[in-house]
Amino acid sequence: MNGEALWWPDLAAACPTGPAGPATVPHDPDDHAGRAEALAAALSGGTVFTLSRAEQLLLWSARRWRHNRFRWDQVEIEFQRLLPGGWADALLAWEDVLEQLHLYPAGRPDIGNGCRTALSTDERALLTLVGVLQRRRERLSPSLLLAHLMPPARQRDLLAPLMALAATLSLGGLCLPLRGVAPVLAPYLERRYP
Repeated sequence: MNGEALWWPDLAAACPTGPAGPATVPHDPDDHAGRAEALAAALSGGTVFTLSRAEQLLLWSARRWRHNRFRWDQVEIEFQRLLPGGWADALLAWEDVLEQLHLYPAGRPDIGNGCRTALSTDERALLTLVGVLQRRRERLSPSLLLAHLMPPARQRDLLAPLMALAATLSLGGLCLPLRGVAPVLAPYLERRYP
């Protein structure tokens, strides 16, 4: 992959300005592009077109990881571009998260293929969980999102690499947005999730 190639071709095809921002060319609401743009605006955070670049990279790499790490060398290149200082730590933590999520067949999350534009509830919960863990000082609780993704007995195994990923992204200046109301940390959970 050369330096000029776009990192997510599906997104670049839909957005004339590429993955960095939304399309600036107004679309007729009767054509397909206009309807897609209106739907993306209505479902902020519900489609791949409305995600931040860091969210897109995590989602895109999770979808590639799920399909036997198809062209994983491109994922490494994109982590290097997005996070030049700590890309290896972020990638290793993200791979550990994906390993934990797919460890048992019964507990595998709904992670789609690269052609799917809508986010599944599991994909959205995973991205929101990273955003919540980046905001630990705001006393937000990851417990409900963790419970959605994994049974209680395995949540600690998933929490450690997720916290490492969230910290590495924060140190690199990449803060994932919260797309919904995040659960507030209950007083009795303060000791459970420091």
